[in-house]
Amino acid sequence: MNMEDDDDTPSEEEDGETYQEFVETSPSGRFKRFDEELGRGAYKTVFRGVDHDTGREIAWSIINLGRLPKSERPRIKSEIKLIKELHHPNIITFIAAWICKETEQIHFITEIITGGSLRQYLKKMGKPKLKVIKKWCHEVLEGLAYLHS
Repeated sequence: MNMEDDDDTPSEEEDGETYQEFVETSPSGRFKRFDEELGRGAYKTVFRGVDHDTGREIAWSIINLGRLPKSERPRIKSEIKLIKELHHPNIITFIAAWICKETEQIHFITEIITGGSLRQYLKKMGKPKLKVIKKWCHEVLEGLAYLHS
């Protein structure tokens, strides 16, 4: 569902900077997606996008139902339903979701986490201090405790 507007084409500011072009817009028009891939899994691809209601960057995930085994489809829908109800500072915030029947894709929007994976962090920054590892473990355990409550 590519939607092209004159407003979404690359333009130059007075200082010569070029804006990145949007390649897709949500059905409501609230979210716009760039062609910048942030990550990929077996069935899901995550792109960078923007929420025009808040002006914040978002993660725009697309799950291709055509590649997903039929037995997994109900699980994906139940996971989206579950994440809608989760509200904790150590768990990614769900914002919106919709199904595009024409392309057989589920799209969902979450907050964006810009720090990368732990593996990427360690490769770039080296071995963290013990107090940093303890802080990370504490935050993970707080999130898990919330999920189990």
